[in-house]
Amino acid sequence: MVDVTEFELLQSKIDAIGFIDMVILNAGISLGHSSDNTPFKDFKKLYDVNVLANHAILEILLPKFEEQKSGKIVFISSLASLFSMPSSQAYSSSKRALNAYVEALQYKYYKNTIKVINILPGFIKSELTDKNNFHMPFLLSTENGVKRIKKAIDKNKKMYAFPLRFYLSIRLLNLLPNFLREKIVNSLN
Repeated sequence: MVDVTEFELLQSKIDAIGFIDMVILNAGISLGHSSDNTPFKDFKKLYDVNVLANHAILEILLPKFEEQKSGKIVFISSLASLFSMPSSQAYSSSKRALNAYVEALQYKYYKNTIKVINILPGFIKSELTDKNNFHMPFLLSTENGVKRIKKAIDKNKKMYAFPLRFYLSIRLLNLLPNFLREKIVNSLN
């Protein structure tokens, strides 16, 4: 076991592994929800885990995948990346940054045997959601969430956002004019 923010140690452990056919990049942390400004130290740690650790891992794995002309990279992002609430600016922005990183890799490996998959789950029962003290719409059991993620990976979906009702609600909110979206967010917050 290795702390994913110990980048050099992480890379040496990964480099020591032989053939790898798939990596699921699921390391992630949340600072909980708060209207307070996030201290820089905490913000940086969250980005180190949620964004930079992925690149540290792939800096070693991508050349291996390219050499073997195969591989599957699965990122676990979040529906929170699509709509930022004031109480989760660090988490949402880190997952949005991850989405941009994934998108670039998907373009790079578009006509390649390396598959790049982005999973955007909503609330799934876990240690992360156990910290939340608010209503989590469409909360899924761990088993249900894992089943959906596995199915998306098996089907090589480039992007899979779920639950669908939650995803569509967020997409609808993003289509609203800013002034209306602000009113809705402030009433929810």
